[in-house]
Amino acid sequence: MKPEISIVIPNWNGKKYLKTCFDSLRKQIFKKFEIILVDNASEDDSIEFIEKNYPEIKIIALNENTGFAKAVNIGIQEARGNYISLFNNDTEAHPKWLKNLYLASQKHPKYYFFACKILCFDKRDTIDSAGDGIHITGSAFRIGHYQKDSSKFNQKQEVFGPCGAANLYKKELFDKIGYFDNDFFAFYEDVDLNFRAQLVGFKCLYIPSAIIYHIGHGSAGEKSEFVKKLQARNVFYVIIKDIPTTLILKYFKTIILFNFWWGIKDLTKAITKYRYNEDVKIRNWARGTVLKNFWKMYKKRQNIQKSRQVNIKYLESIMTLS
Repeated sequence: MKPEISIVIPNWNGKKYLKTCFDSLRKQIFKKFEIILVDNASEDDSIEFIEKNYPEIKIIALNENTGFAKAVNIGIQEARGNYISLFNNDTEAHPKWLKNLYLASQKHPKYYFFACKILCFDKRDTIDSAGDGIHITGSAFRIGHYQKDSSKFNQKQEVFGPCGAANLYKKELFDKIGYFDNDFFAFYEDVDLNFRAQLVGFKCLYIPSAIIYHIGHGSAGEKSEFVKKLQARNVFYVIIKDIPTTLILKYFKTIILFNFWWGIKDLTKAITKYRYNEDVKIRNWARGTVLKNFWKMYKKRQNIQKSRQVNIKYLESIMTLS
């Protein structure tokens, strides 16, 4: 039987999280789904563990670590469902999670993607994400992050996009705007996709009854240099690709001068060696990499901006401007 939803899970050395993750999926009330795990050349026996304990899961084993973006793209291309759910390996789903997401998709057909209520794994009365928001500088943020769960997070509402940890997309969204950008490797690739979806008029609805518990950065490590480098670089990629010229000019001080000011401060620290630190090195690496790849990203921008179908006023309404 053809599944209604395809759950795509990227994995890199995440064996220690998989039992909790897969057991919660086995307990889902909604059953019309398949699970596709895309393994990024794990070295912790993840594949052997899955084959032995969860034979129902389809495994796509890659020969190298391709990053989050390419891994989930491969999974999406293999998916048979009408809907795609990206699901991190360091998550646990409430038994009604998938049912409530699916019911919402049927009740609200004008929406093309859906955000979940994601709670902290170890503090289940605390919000990790109630959908994603975005600032005019290109920086994304998790709505309600580290706030106590309360009635204000129990209302359906439009948001900029879902967190990449758990979500639901109509598969046709990818047919119309393309897949995640492999050049991001990991981090902010979901922000870029959300922005591209919003530019063509696809809206996202937050579903508070679709509950997930999330550890966060389970494989990469939240404060690792690797994570910081990608985050610092990919924010610039979002600015170059996705923010319309009108908004860049209107908020020039906020977008350009903010980053220019940090550049001057970092250069000063770099010259004054005793004040040079790892965060400065990371930001300078990000700037150098962005300059190297600027024209590649700018060419992508040209196609993205040509496809825009919403007006500037709408985009301002979904962005945080101060």
